[in-house]
Amino acid sequence: MMIIIADDLTGANDSGVQLSKQGLKTLVYIDPLNWQDDSQSNNLFKGDVLVIDTETRELSGEEAAEASRKITAKLRLDQQKNATFYKKIDSTLRGNIGKELEVLMDFLDKDLCILAPSFPGNNRLTVGGYLLVNNEPLGLSQYYQGGLDPWQGSYIPDYIQQQTDLPVGLVELKDVMQGEKVIFKQIEALQKKGKKIIVFDAALDSQLRDIVNSSKRLNSSILYCGSAGLANHFSSLNSSKREDDYLISSDKKPILMVVGTRNKVMEEQIKYLSRNLLVSYLKIDLLDIFGDKKGSLKSYTSKALAALEGEKHLIIHPDPDFNQQEAADEILQAREISFRGLETKIRDFLAELTANILAEAEIRDLFVTGGDTAIGICNKLGIKSLLIREEILPGIPLSSPENSKYQRLRLVTKAGGFGGEETLYKIVSKLSTNREVKV
Repeated sequence: MMIIIADDLTGANDSGVQLSKQGLKTLVYIDPLNWQDDSQSNNLFKGDVLVIDTETRELSGEEAAEASRKITAKLRLDQQKNATFYKKIDSTLRGNIGKELEVLMDFLDKDLCILAPSFPGNNRLTVGGYLLVNNEPLGLSQYYQGGLDPWQGSYIPDYIQQQTDLPVGLVELKDVMQGEKVIFKQIEALQKKGKKIIVFDAALDSQLRDIVNSSKRLNSSILYCGSAGLANHFSSLNSSKREDDYLISSDKKPILMVVGTRNKVMEEQIKYLSRNLLVSYLKIDLLDIFGDKKGSLKSYTSKALAALEGEKHLIIHPDPDFNQQEAADEILQAREISFRGLETKIRDFLAELTANILAEAEIRDLFVTGGDTAIGICNKLGIKSLLIREEILPGIPLSSPENSKYQRLRLVTKAGGFGGEETLYKIVSKLSTNREVKV
């Protein structure tokens, strides 16, 4: 068995699909710390791959560490002695990576952490210890949210070291390129120097494979850590195969798309979609979420249902002006609310609106972008677990709720920054194709 621990829902899904697409039954459990019924905790280990969404990305370092301790203890993960453990991190290093690695290595009694954040399929590469996103150093990109100088924010060993007391080492690309034997020797040398977290360069998928294969020769208990890229190379650690139960046929029903991310990449994807496909838009005025919320929800629900009756796909998203810093600051000052507080209000409003629409309209396909939005919708719908079905584009999974009245819903989740400008168009085109999907 493989157990993946992710800090948000889109990350949990995009790592889990790397194993699911190889025929392994992959279940995602959502925010277990807030489960009211502990009986589900006792019935977790029923698949080949278990993915746990801890929802710790937006917490402070200390809060994330404490939540990680509670979740690992609640699920008794330390009792899974034969499992391979994998800490899924954001491909642009958001979150509390160092703090959470400390907790997991201590609780799971691991000797070493193998950390390789590259995801070549989504243009995330590490060279000389530096993370490049779309050929640009992370610290100079729109994705960077850290407080370090751009060069330090791009250099992974420094970025991780400022979050943890565990010694961090690096295996550079010149060594990784020489293959498994050299990688193995470099790991041994760094271990002798007392390094507990080893960062790896990688520019190709084959290099990620070599890193995994080299680590399997070590006489150490290992915690793996990376984005969805590294997760793609663990199928050999599992033996059983998923058996599909039945078929759901795709139909011509409109697709509901809920866009909660502020990422500029998503803006470009929406523009590309609108140039190439006739879709309806429902723009949420942020002022409406502060006033008569009940009345606003009723109004937006009516507008959404009217648009869907026309059998056009529907995109729901906050007013794009919110993406302009001046507009956001104006709302924060006027409402005396923190930026995170505003994000939470938007998330909750979108979740309630989505639930209202699903209660009235026959929706087969739901696309959600942004981990915060995805968890808000799942919580509102009472969805506690997902079964990963397939990867429709690199790092973009299709799943369905488990043990839920929404189990016939096909849910596609995407991190806001994933993909090129044509990605959303390709997703809609694939979902619109009249085909059968194994579930």
